[in-house]
Amino acid sequence: MSDAKSNKMTKWIGFIILTLAAGLIYRVPYLKTVFYDNMVSDFGLTNTQIGLLMTVYSLTKTILYIPGGILADKFDNRKMLLGSTGLLAILTFWYATSPGFAVLRVIYFFLAISNVLFWVSFVKAVRLFGSEDEQGSVFGYSEGIRAVAGLIINFAALGILGVYISSTCPLRYVLIFYGIVYVIMGVFMFFLLPHDDKKENVATSFKDYINVLKVPSVWLVAILVLCAYSVQVAAEYTTTYLTTVFGMSAVVAGIVATIRSYGIGIFSAPIIGKVSDKVGSYTKTLIGLFVIEIIFGIALIAIPGKPNFLILAIVVVLALATVYYAVRGVYYATMGEAGVPVAMTGTATGIISVIGYLPDSYENTILGNFLDKYAAVGFNYVFGTIVVFALLGICVCCIIRFVGKRKKTQTEK
Repeated sequence: MSDAKSNKMTKWIGFIILTLAAGLIYRVPYLKTVFYDNMVSDFGLTNTQIGLLMTVYSLTKTILYIPGGILADKFDNRKMLLGSTGLLAILTFWYATSPGFAVLRVIYFFLAISNVLFWVSFVKAVRLFGSEDEQGSVFGYSEGIRAVAGLIINFAALGILGVYISSTCPLRYVLIFYGIVYVIMGVFMFFLLPHDDKKENVATSFKDYINVLKVPSVWLVAILVLCAYSVQVAAEYTTTYLTTVFGMSAVVAGIVATIRSYGIGIFSAPIIGKVSDKVGSYTKTLIGLFVIEIIFGIALIAIPGKPNFLILAIVVVLALATVYYAVRGVYYATMGEAGVPVAMTGTATGIISVIGYLPDSYENTILGNFLDKYAAVGFNYVFGTIVVFALLGICVCCIIRFVGKRKKTQTEK
């Protein structure tokens, strides 16, 4: 095998390993995505308390994204990834001891630290993997691989839940399983991730971040991610929607949620990512996807909450997931179209992450409160959130297209 082919294979293996890890490392902090009802029954949490745990997690991430980006630029990515994975394994085993709400808040604080250190290194690596006209493909492929990893591990977790369903705290065994998986994943990463002492990113101080704050396109992409992520956060409540409104069992709802959260993304993100490269405009693709999200959001509000409409509700839930996974596979690709310089990718990622994932700090608490206060009627507010933020996303896409075209015109003069 030639050196060129060997280097290309090594590059792809590294990409796959990183992406598989990215698909597994968020399963514990986002346990509510599939095991929402079990968190309520096994740990005695209210909807509002679950929302507050996500608020602790998100606020901590928001504070740490920028300094985390600086650490990612100063230290070897391999060490950052291994360290964050090891911390996650320890926290998961601690979680499995069934601690009270006060201790869970501490656990979610450290989960945020672990995930930030992982994420800032991961996004940087993915953008550098492809050229500017291949961004839809590389981000789409990364979403697809992450979805594969999430699908496999969560179906296995659901199987474990089924085995221990009659025990006092079946979710405990799921967490032990996750902890073991993280340990195994860390071992694979230790032996297979290459040592790389190269420093590609020039951002090494807060002054660099201040300079990037002056670039309008960074803010536009950040707001776009915020809109897309707000839709996703609201859509995650479809698991408890199916059990509360339609009476679906927790195990069956968990299967639907796993397909919704991970199975759909295997196909939708890579396909739409590749299509958007061909279209030549990532914002144009996103506008179409946001329109479809609006339609499905309205449909969820309109569907009568009766058992004979359960199949229709499942179809709409899965269709909506198909669309928001496609959005996830494209929104970071808009950095090039918006005019964010490649040299500022690491810096911009920290800022975009601060703004883009801010909904975790407030949206879960607000939506959880709606459900506690209004019961089944509260889902109308949840799905109304999807419509509102999809509309805002369309507006932001139009602005990005305008700014991008104007920059291109100025460059050509």
